[in-house]
Amino acid sequence: MISALSDLRYTLRELGKRPGFAITAVFSLALGIGATTAVFSVIYAVLLNPFPYWGSDRMMVFRMTDSAGRIRGAGFNGSQFEQLQQLKSFESIIAEDGWNLTTTDSDLPEDVNASYIAGNQSLHFGIPALMGRCLLPSDGPFGQEPQRVVAIGYAFWQRYYGGDPTVIGRNLQLVHKNYKIVGIMPPRFKWREADLYLPLKVTREPNIYVGVSLKLRPGVTAAQANAELQPLVEQFAKLAPTRFPDKFRINLQSIADVYAKTLQPVLFLLLGAVAILLLIGCANVSILLLARGTQRQHELAVRSAIGASRGRIIRQLLTESLAIAMVGTALGVLLAWKGTDLLVTWLPEHSFAAESVIKINLPVLIFSAGLALLTSIFFGLSPALKLSRPDIAALMQSGMRRIAGGVHGRRTHGILVAGQVALTLVLLAGAGVNGFGLRRRHQPPG
Repeated sequence: MISALSDLRYTLRELGKRPGFAITAVFSLALGIGATTAVFSVIYAVLLNPFPYWGSDRMMVFRMTDSAGRIRGAGFNGSQFEQLQQLKSFESIIAEDGWNLTTTDSDLPEDVNASYIAGNQSLHFGIPALMGRCLLPSDGPFGQEPQRVVAIGYAFWQRYYGGDPTVIGRNLQLVHKNYKIVGIMPPRFKWREADLYLPLKVTREPNIYVGVSLKLRPGVTAAQANAELQPLVEQFAKLAPTRFPDKFRINLQSIADVYAKTLQPVLFLLLGAVAILLLIGCANVSILLLARGTQRQHELAVRSAIGASRGRIIRQLLTESLAIAMVGTALGVLLAWKGTDLLVTWLPEHSFAAESVIKINLPVLIFSAGLALLTSIFFGLSPALKLSRPDIAALMQSGMRRIAGGVHGRRTHGILVAGQVALTLVLLAGAGVNGFGLRRRHQPPG
């Protein structure tokens, strides 16, 4: 323990004598770790795991592509919704609509966003209510007035009721009508960014249309579902030609792809740029450590001559490498934390799902920090093994000159510096290409 503290004190003293080396190495690692972790954290939350719903990759948005290549949606009346529910490609289909309502049971009315749903909410979304229950098909039987029940969103529950767990069974007054609270949805359940979820009235009235959300059966592809939908929707178009294009092709789109289409190219370009930055950081640290080790041959020879063991010298050099890696990692974690919040503020409003929870991705943080740690250990250990057995006689006969001052030392040092510059230029060129592509994608058309 005493020896380890002695090594640490000596390390801090040595790094303090060469602040340029220490600061460059630490910030090279910190920038690489922080930027890579922040960007991938956003990618994971926005593109890879945006929704909490079970089978969200099978949840589809109805889309049609017309003869001009434009993408369009469509609404369906009650009879058409019934026919859609008979298709074999889908595990569940819900009808939905939305309105703005006002609470009228308090001194200060509040405007709220209400999502109306017809169908099996629990089956379609696949997650249970936090408290109470989800909406059931029996809450809104086809062709009948729905029950006056409501499931409330988590944020609304916290804001309006202060998180009171006894609200289940109580009435919530909306536009002077009482609705019984039957459930509280989990924090990440933010479908349509609604505050409230109520049963939707669906009838055979031909001129009342609703939207639909479709969930594929396991094993069914979007192409197979498109093929089954196409003839049915073409029949709908013949009966109501003004509501559909003259010619169209069904093109279901997953709810994740709705957001991925806009952000995926930009975020993956950015990830490529910061991954290159991480490689630059590790490359810089490795070359700095090798160059630093070459310059210390005379010091190591003197320490060996006065009795320092090979293990003692290796431990000291590794302590220095680990100190750089640990400080760089700690600073990288701080940069990742702040950088993740900063990236979120840069993303356009409503460009990612409300259900996305953007926070530091621990597996990527561990990978980035581990890469930095292994780089520091490997390139700190390499000169340590070589230089911990110096040719004492040759070094002492050099008249106390540092090897870096000799011809061989200068050549080695020059090669290391040239390698560092060349590698950094190559990686920066790659980062520039990614950055140029990112800039082009951000520029508005025209």
